Amino acid sequence: MNYLDYLIYSPIPNYFATALIHNQSRGWKNLPITPDSYNMKPAHCPFEHIKKITIPKIDRIKNNIDGFFIIEGDVKININYNEFQKLNITEPTWLGYKKKLSDYIVGNFLIYIPIEYFIDFKELVLEQKRKIYSDRFFTKLVDIGWLKLHPKSIANEIPHYSNIINGYRK
Repeated sequence: MNYLDYLIYSPIPNYFATALIHNQSRGWKNLPITPDSYNMKPAHCPFEHIKKITIPKIDRIKNNIDGFFIIEGDVKININYNEFQKLNITEPTWLGYKKKLSDYIVGNFLIYIPIEYFIDFKELVLEQKRKIYSDRFFTKLVDIGWLKLHPKSIANEIPHYSNIINGYRK
C-alpha cells in the first residue's frame, strides 16, 4: 500500500477537511495527520515538515509500505487510487503541480516516492542545510534526473487564502 502524508500546519485550516474527505472518498489512504507549528517564513515550512516530520514517520513504517506521497493540505487528487496503480509508476514522480516554467516547477502538491527510493530521498533531504522552498528543492531533483515530472498534473489546489502570498490562491 502507498499512503498520503499531508503537509499541514496548526491550527488546521478549514479547507483541509474538504481535501481529506475528497481524497479518502477516492480510495486514497493517509498516514496519521501530524500538523506542524514552525515559527518561520511560511514558504519554508513545507520543507521543514518533510525533514522533521515526514522522514521520521516513514522511517518507522518503511518495511510495511510500498511507497508514500507527500501532499499539501489544500490538494484534491483528480484520480482514484486504483487509477494511480494502473499508471504503474516505479520511480519517484512529481504527480501534482501548478505549472512548469522554463527553470522552475510551481507547486509541490503531490510527490510520490516508492519505498525502494526512500533512503536516497532521506539523504537528499538531510543534505539540504539551507532553508529552501519545497518546490525549489523538488525542481532541483527533477533537474538532476532523480525525480520524474508526470506529463500532466493529477491534482488541483483548493482555492483559499495563502499566508505565503498574503492573498487568495485560485
